[in-house]
Amino acid sequence: MTDHQHTPTTEATELPKYLLAAQEQVALGRGLSADFYTSPLLYATEQRELFGRGWVPVCRVDQLPGPDSYRPAEAAGYSLLLTTDAAGTLHVLPNACTHRSMRLAEEPGETSRIVCPYHRWTFGLDGGLLSAPLVGPRIDRAACGLAEVPHELWQGWLFVNPAGGAEPLGPSLSGLDTVLDGWGLADMVTVAAVEFDSAWNWKVMWENFNEYYHHLGTHSGTLDPLLPAKTARAVDNHGEPWSCASMTCGDDYLYMQSFVDVEGSPSKDMHLFSVFPLLCAGVQPGSAFWLRIIPESTTKHRVSWEFLLPPEELETPHFAERLAVTMEGLKAIHVEDMEACALVQSGLESGLAEPARLTEFDLPVHQLHDWMLRMLTGRS
Repeated sequence: MTDHQHTPTTEATELPKYLLAAQEQVALGRGLSADFYTSPLLYATEQRELFGRGWVPVCRVDQLPGPDSYRPAEAAGYSLLLTTDAAGTLHVLPNACTHRSMRLAEEPGETSRIVCPYHRWTFGLDGGLLSAPLVGPRIDRAACGLAEVPHELWQGWLFVNPAGGAEPLGPSLSGLDTVLDGWGLADMVTVAAVEFDSAWNWKVMWENFNEYYHHLGTHSGTLDPLLPAKTARAVDNHGEPWSCASMTCGDDYLYMQSFVDVEGSPSKDMHLFSVFPLLCAGVQPGSAFWLRIIPESTTKHRVSWEFLLPPEELETPHFAERLAVTMEGLKAIHVEDMEACALVQSGLESGLAEPARLTEFDLPVHQLHDWMLRMLTGRS
C-alpha cells in the first residue's frame, strides 16, 4: 500500500487486503493512512468491529439509576436503558421495544416497570416482558423480553460490549490497574461536565488527548510552561488494550489547581490513560477527568468533558466557586485543542497527507493503531 493509496469506498471486498497492508505499515512504526479518518466505509467497519465487539464506556457509577428506577444512555452510537431493580441489581438493556422497536424511554423514571408508549407493552427492570395488551397466546412472552447487554464495572466506569462475545474486560487491564493503584478512581464522583460538538474524526480527538507532545505547539503559552512536553513518558502496555502517558506535575502547576491533594496521592504524577477504543481519562493529585466520546459519523462526534473529585471535596469551603474556575480553565484548554484538531482533520482531507511518522512521544497513538488493526484483521 503506497502512502497515498485510498481504500475503495464502494468495494468492500477489497477491505481485508487493505487492512492487512495497513497492519504491516503500522508494525513498521508508521501511523494510519488518511483514509482511516475520512472514509465512511472504514468508519462503518470501526463502528461494527471496534465499538460493537469491544468494550465502550457509558457513564460513571455515580450516574447509575437508584433502586426501582431507570435512565436512558448512549455509548458509541448504541441506545441503552440502564435499570436498577428493587434488589439493587444493575441491568443494561436495549432502549428499543421488542415488538416494533419503539424507543422505550427519553427521560429517567422512578418505577418498577417500563411501558412502551407505542402499544403499551410492559417490561420489568430486568427486561422481562410483563404484559402485551390484547395479545393472545400466539406469541411466546418469555422470548419477547429485552436482552441483557454484557457490561462490566472498572475503576468506577460502566462499560458495555454491545455485540456481545468479547473477552472479559477486567483481566485485560491488569497492567493499567497497576499504574492506577492508590488513586481512588473508583470512588470519585462526577461534579461537572461540559459538552462540545466536534467536526473531525473521533481518532483525531483521541490521539490529541493521549499524548503530551502537542503541548509544544497547541498549548505553548498555557500548559507547556507548566507541564513541559519534554518531561512526558509513556508506558509499555505489552499488547493489552490500553495506553498511558505520564509526567510529574511541577509545584507551579499544582499551586494553580483549585482541587489538589498531594499528601493523599501516590505521587505528583498526572496520568493520561485510555481503554481502547473510546475511554480517554486522566488523574492527577486530588482530581480526575474523562472525555465521553460519542462518535456520530466519519467526521463528527460529541465530547463531554467530565470532572471527577473524591466525594468529600463537595463539602469543602467555596466549593462552587472553585469548581467554576476549574471548569472555565478546562474549557479554555479544550478550545485550543479543538482548533488544533480541526486543522489536523483539514490536513487529513487534503489528499496528500502521508501516514504519521510516529515518535517515542506518540507511543499511545501507535498502541491504539496496533490494537485497532489487530481487531479489524483478526490477527494478534
